[in-house]
Amino acid sequence: MSDTPPILVVDDQEKLLKLVIMLMNRLGFPEVEGVTSGPEALERLRERKYALVISDLDMEPMDGIGLLREIRGDDALMNTPFILTESSFDFEDINVAHQAGADAFILKPFDMAVLKGKLKQVLNRKPRRREAPLATESTLSIDFPMLGKF
Repeated sequence: MSDTPPILVVDDQEKLLKLVIMLMNRLGFPEVEGVTSGPEALERLRERKYALVISDLDMEPMDGIGLLREIRGDDALMNTPFILTESSFDFEDINVAHQAGADAFILKPFDMAVLKGKLKQVLNRKPRRREAPLATESTLSIDFPMLGKF
């Protein structure tokens, strides 16, 4: 048994799911589980602790944002790091996901160096506190002045 907590990958496309699991294994994460839907991911998350969730944005019946909101709304799960993936993000997607509490975004296909960097950043962040409500406004314009206001 490894001392690295497992990682949960959520993607409704089987091939991509298998690819992400393989990439995570290559990066040194021996225990990576995959599911193909948001409801199935929530079921798994309530059964065992995960170090990280990597979820596709565009899924049915529950998309990545819906899954993220469920996780952030659950006291037992709210500190689970969450990375959202998609083949293209528009500013609205990023803004909504940021407000919902996403820790990072990664574009598909994954660049190994970017994936490694995002994983370090997300896995080393401080836990959330319930008394600090999620921002009602995005802070992206502060973090990324070149993106302008939302």
